[in-house]
Amino acid sequence: MEQMEQSFAPQYEQKEAYSPDFFAERAAEESLEKIKGDFENPESARENLAFHNSVHTERIIERTGLIINAIKEADPELVSEKTKVLGTISAAFHDTVQGWEEKNAKDGDFAKTTIGRFVGQNEKASADLGAEFMDKLNKESNMEIFSEDDKKILREAIEATVPGFDPKKGVIQPNLNENSSIVARALALADLGGAGMAGPEIFLEEGDVLFKEENLDIREALKNNAEIPDNLKNYYRQRMLGWTNFQPAFAEGRKNLLESDLNGLPETSQKKLKSLFNKFDTSIEAAKQRARNRQKMSFDELVVDMKLK
Repeated sequence: MEQMEQSFAPQYEQKEAYSPDFFAERAAEESLEKIKGDFENPESARENLAFHNSVHTERIIERTGLIINAIKEADPELVSEKTKVLGTISAAFHDTVQGWEEKNAKDGDFAKTTIGRFVGQNEKASADLGAEFMDKLNKESNMEIFSEDDKKILREAIEATVPGFDPKKGVIQPNLNENSSIVARALALADLGGAGMAGPEIFLEEGDVLFKEENLDIREALKNNAEIPDNLKNYYRQRMLGWTNFQPAFAEGRKNLLESDLNGLPETSQKKLKSLFNKFDTSIEAAKQRARNRQKMSFDELVVDMKLK
């Protein structure tokens, strides 16, 4: 784990416009403009993303800030103004690139079409855009506000969000470890932290919109308003229920990993962050209750309940 990052270059204060708030606001503004243009564009509906959009990025910016502020309250020497700004920039740019291809697979008697995300490549490309943003601000201000070390912290942070799956632990982040920077740790925890930080309402909503984003064939079938054969409805329903039934396990996995994800931080910061991630149990119970309720629903009722149309 790194010590407190070097403060901003002293000369930046000579220009009132260049403040920590300015950098954070510019990062959010520019990244959200790109995300809205690329993934929320009516002219390219197929490329639009229900989950990885501006709402998700805004939430991750907020959660990352909350985590960094919690660490600062517990251990002030670990967090500088630059730490906060690097956290915002990393969160703002972490999902700006979302490359994918159709993934077709035989599933029993049916064919399934889902999004095959370019995991790892997307994070590296997103980090490149964040580094370019830093270079642009350096050039605009004619100062080295952001150093090469700052860019390394940004890259480490965004690449810490690369997901993986462990059959015993669930969804993991293999690039996150006890030596990760404050910024990397904050962004990674924020990215998968909805169940613990935001609580049931947001966690359940995020699960549904991610299903909508990833399952291209179901999305296309519903969009066309054509009559869906009963056998396909039954097949889609089983996938919808399978996803719903996985949500409690996902939240339980994230809850169980929190202890190890906090390794390397001082005990004071760990205690503070555990109190911030205090909604796991209510999220897990809400997800279990929703799974029980949905088990009784027809395909058409599930479509409405999951807001797939």
